[in-house]
Amino acid sequence: MPKFFQVEKAAYGGEKDTFTNVKFKKNNFDNSSAAEAGTILEIIPVHIKRPPVIQFMAYLDSLQDKFGSSQTEEQPFGRSDPYYIWKSNKRSITVNFAIPSSGIANGMDNLNNLSWFLAALYPTYKDTASATSIAASPIFRIRFGNLICSSTRDGQGLLGVIQNVNVTHDLKQGVIGFESGNSGSSFSNKAAKILKESGFDGVVREGKKLMIPKSIKIAFTINVVHDHSLGWDYNTGDWRGGLSAPRFPYDFGLTRDTSDTPGSGINESTTGIPPGARVSDEAKADGDVVLDSAATQTGASDAGATATVSTPPATD
Repeated sequence: MPKFFQVEKAAYGGEKDTFTNVKFKKNNFDNSSAAEAGTILEIIPVHIKRPPVIQFMAYLDSLQDKFGSSQTEEQPFGRSDPYYIWKSNKRSITVNFAIPSSGIANGMDNLNNLSWFLAALYPTYKDTASATSIAASPIFRIRFGNLICSSTRDGQGLLGVIQNVNVTHDLKQGVIGFESGNSGSSFSNKAAKILKESGFDGVVREGKKLMIPKSIKIAFTINVVHDHSLGWDYNTGDWRGGLSAPRFPYDFGLTRDTSDTPGSGINESTTGIPPGARVSDEAKADGDVVLDSAATQTGASDAGATATVSTPPATD
């Protein structure tokens, strides 16, 4: 049976080496190790019962993470500048990526995952005796390493609504055409063998001709639905995500270490002291220091250089 190339096998973390149908979730929405590593872009439509696990190799061209802030502007009488009152924040992520197909097996896998993705953009309906109603609007968990991930539940994707989906079939790169022939016999062609071993021989009829673009470009926007608290605690200064979302938004940092000792009191960014320059203990103790202009012009920024510090003359 035709296999994926080694780089394709590695991208899936060894979990897939040829065309197979998507997996389905039952009790949880945990992502695969490949999605956690960022070699796979993984999408789970959680509005669907037993949702499919949709996977694309992560050939991302761009990822734009936008944090929009909405504020009300109020202009008081007699004041030059207005007051700004925060209303809300909206986070949206725009993703652009390509899906290359290296052969029939890889192409079938890509087309199958793309079909699941596009179909999942539609809601879940519930039929009754008198009417059909929408039971659940489309909502997804998306995972791409630590750049698109849940801050609430480690191992799951970011919760959000997917909009503005654009699929471009780059036909200039060519297509992979195939036809299932002599399925089930010793004379079956490559396509027929792949379909049979993947369980799709009963889905694609004998002699059906299909084509798969060698390159498909996809773009969409994720409007993030935060499933944890945001903002800062007034009394403690701690992030309100707390234990549920301590590493917002990229699964790293945002930790307040209360064991840190206070600094020397000299703010290097405001005094102009070059990084790495040594300042005398007397100058540190004085607090109000002035960096000699010669220090910044004679290589004081070099490692090991000593900054010349002088105190302002006393005034009456």
